[in-house]
Amino acid sequence: MFRLIFWPVLAPSFLFSVGTGAMLPVLVLAALQLGASEALASALIAIAGAASLASTVPVGMFIDRVGDRRAMAISTTVAAALLGLTVVAMAWPTRWSLAIFIIAMVLRAPAMTAWALARQAVVAESLPTHQVGKAMTALGGTMRAGNLVGPLCGALLLVWLPLWSVFAFAVVMAVAATGLLFVRRLNASFYATTQERRTSRSPEELARGVRWGAVGLAGVAIVALAIARVGQPILIALWGTRLGWNEAQISLMVAVGAAIEMILMFPGGHLKDRLGRTVILFTCLTVYGAGFVLAPLWPTSLGMVVAVVVMSIGNGLGAGINMTIGADLSPSRGRAKFLSIWAMFTQGGQLGGPLAISALLLAASLPWAMVTVGFLTWFGAIWTAAFSKVMGLPRGRRGP
Repeated sequence: MFRLIFWPVLAPSFLFSVGTGAMLPVLVLAALQLGASEALASALIAIAGAASLASTVPVGMFIDRVGDRRAMAISTTVAAALLGLTVVAMAWPTRWSLAIFIIAMVLRAPAMTAWALARQAVVAESLPTHQVGKAMTALGGTMRAGNLVGPLCGALLLVWLPLWSVFAFAVVMAVAATGLLFVRRLNASFYATTQERRTSRSPEELARGVRWGAVGLAGVAIVALAIARVGQPILIALWGTRLGWNEAQISLMVAVGAAIEMILMFPGGHLKDRLGRTVILFTCLTVYGAGFVLAPLWPTSLGMVVAVVVMSIGNGLGAGINMTIGADLSPSRGRAKFLSIWAMFTQGGQLGGPLAISALLLAASLPWAMVTVGFLTWFGAIWTAAFSKVMGLPRGRRGP
């Protein structure tokens, strides 16, 4: 299975993620360099997120119309062109450079959304249910690996080259990802398998619609997971500062957590297919929430280390669970449009999570914010257990 999806899905995804990962740490710095205020530079990330959320469903409909592979190619081409425009704006600054930078950044959001949705759709389309968990986890793994490798590449470039070189590097990565999609020798068996699965569907399978009740119930748990994930780095940084840690110590702790998640990612993918989606989602949310609650209960540096390790174990086991459940619930027809709707649960949590944490910090205190996020995550676990039968997600495939 991994050999089948490596060249057409995983390798391009890794290259694309390396490019985007290289850009993420310097987006605000680039805006400041072009004359943006600190407030505007910070707001650009939220603006891009809002653009991504607003375009998600139209992008899904576009993918269903043109096909998964073509959508991936178009989205990477558009992203590369917009990144090229960003390079021009930064390398040859004019009074219009900041406006060009902002426009390119906002327009890039739908292209990146199209890339993500098309990848999920093509994996869901080509693999049987008992392999989807491992495949989606591997897909999520390429994103995380890219987000680790990308900043390192960007840092090396900035030792010798100006800031715009990072965006030029992202262009190269996007072009390389697009090129891999059209190397026939590397992709022939994958697309032949996909075509075979499409033509072998029964009329009953094609006619099966979306179980919107199950979607709504599973979506509640996914929102809780998304809030925990977006809140984790924010709360770790704030709690580390309260304990007197410096920036290097906090960054190291985040890196250790990311390493633990990477190690547990592939066992977690295997367990999704072996034990079932509900069991892993429940376990992920339960352990993840315990990490948030543990930090205020053990307010020392050692307690912080243990709390981050617990958070990372929970998050690592649940890596790719949202994409896997989305694939499980998706229909054979209109799959990409459905996945775009499903993605809005995660996007809503990612946008609302920081706002909720800010409100908690203003109304109460940092310990209460930590505990509240932990309890919310536990609520997602209880919700998952209570409605597991109604959701009717795949229960796993026991045996060799």
